Amino acid sequence: MDVAVLSQILLWIVVVALAFVVMALVRQVGVLHSRIAPAGALMLDKGVAVNSPAPQVTAMDRHERPVNVGYKGEKGQLLFFMSPTCPICKSLLPSLRSLARSYRRDLDVVYVSDGDAASQQTLVREHGLEDATYVVGPEIGMTYQIGKLPYAVLIDADGVLRAKGLVNNREHLESLFEAQSMGVGSLQEYMHGQKRAAH
Repeated sequence: MDVAVLSQILLWIVVVALAFVVMALVRQVGVLHSRIAPAGALMLDKGVAVNSPAPQVTAMDRHERPVNVGYKGEKGQLLFFMSPTCPICKSLLPSLRSLARSYRRDLDVVYVSDGDAASQQTLVREHGLEDATYVVGPEIGMTYQIGKLPYAVLIDADGVLRAKGLVNNREHLESLFEAQSMGVGSLQEYMHGQKRAAH
């Protein structure tokens, strides 16, 4: 048999074998994706329980005006806990401004931070938050037992805490609204319930 023909046969065998390997890998990626589906904001098991009345607290904003959190009102509230030294927090600010515009009739976004006044002012100026409700102080964070950043809490107009969790991207932020519409504390809670129901 000619060497060129033999090498062509071996090459086709290798190509067919590689095609089977690629198909097996694609299948495994699909299986892994279904196992680790996007879970939304990560809810930590501490602080106020979801679907419970939100703690009511009044704190001063950066202009020394009172901001009421957790009270019944005309609109719901999205509390965004952040820090000027948190790069992920800063990366989420454009998404938060966009959400604030989209939900302006039904929702007030309250930025909550703590620490050095000068760095707060720099953050406000650099990210166009001059007109935003921006609280600098520990009262709200301590009341809601926030230990990690960035963290968001969604409170409805009746003063009920509807969703909360660590938020690292826009999808996590939007998952809070999805969880609220589904009546669950988080998308993880929903997914765990679905898995239990399937077994």
